[in-house]
Amino acid sequence: MGDFNHGHIQWTSLQSTRREDQEFLNLVQDSFLSQHVLEATRDENVLDIVLSSQKEFVDNVKICEPLGCSDHNQIHFIIKVKGERNRKIRYRKKFTKEDIRT
Repeated sequence: MGDFNHGHIQWTSLQSTRREDQEFLNLVQDSFLSQHVLEATRDENVLDIVLSSQKEFVDNVKICEPLGCSDHNQIHFIIKVKGERNRKIRYRKKFTKEDIRT
């Protein structure tokens, strides 16, 4: 996620009129990344983008009002990542089976 300043890229059609923007778009496509922001984030341009390796990793993308005196809109989204639980093996002594007479 970030401000990439490639405002001439048309993310819906995956095309651009500028060489620098087309090179960046080619890099994104060659890396098999998905772009999730399709609405303008500054004026009429999509400058702030969210890239992921799988479309299902990012959900509920919303473009909101700028924060403070920024000229870029906020981007709110949910990252869906499934992690494994850290399972610690605990060893406990069973005193019920031992003879603890003194």
